Amino acid sequence: MSGISLHAGVSRGAAGRLHSPAVDARDLAAAAAARGFGVQRVLIDCSAELFLEELGCAVARLRGADTLLLTFSGHGRVGAWCFADRDLALRDVCSLLSSRRRGTRVVIVSDACHSESWPALDDDVTLIAPAESHPLDGRGANTRSPFTAALIREWSAGVPPAVVGRPARRRAPGRAGRPTSAGGTPALRTRGGGTAARRRR
Repeated sequence: MSGISLHAGVSRGAAGRLHSPAVDARDLAAAAAARGFGVQRVLIDCSAELFLEELGCAVARLRGADTLLLTFSGHGRVGAWCFADRDLALRDVCSLLSSRRRGTRVVIVSDACHSESWPALDDDVTLIAPAESHPLDGRGANTRSPFTAALIREWSAGVPPAVVGRPARRRAPGRAGRPTSAGGTPALRTRGGGTAARRRR
């Protein structure tokens, strides 16, 4: 699979600072590079404006049958990702993605709360998201979130990025597809237990 990847990890938010977003973003970028993606940028605690600027550049660079791998790790609200300066409406992300060339694909990894609140997506967009509304943060500084750790294990085992999540066209509008393994069984649910693991808000 050829294409471009863009990664954002935003630890700060009104609900408190998270352990995992920065390491999640960097590790997902490394995993993407290992699978042949050209990593455009890794954004840590960035503003919504900078993210949109980089996303617009990535969309404009897509050619032929390219895939854009877009990952976000951080706080989420219903219908929004939380950036350092403000919340960014998911509909604005979708609007920018819809301007890409025909024939290109998008894989979105959303490791944030309320991923079930994504708007309806195009047929060639795959959403990979936690199976619950409030996924767990990592257990300490510089640790991956359970969701991202499980996803990278799947990719390392050879599961293509676009196969891990159900294509958007197979789900009802506004509902996030439950992450699945190549065989179609739930594979990437967040893990509970332990007082050190905080839930994202």
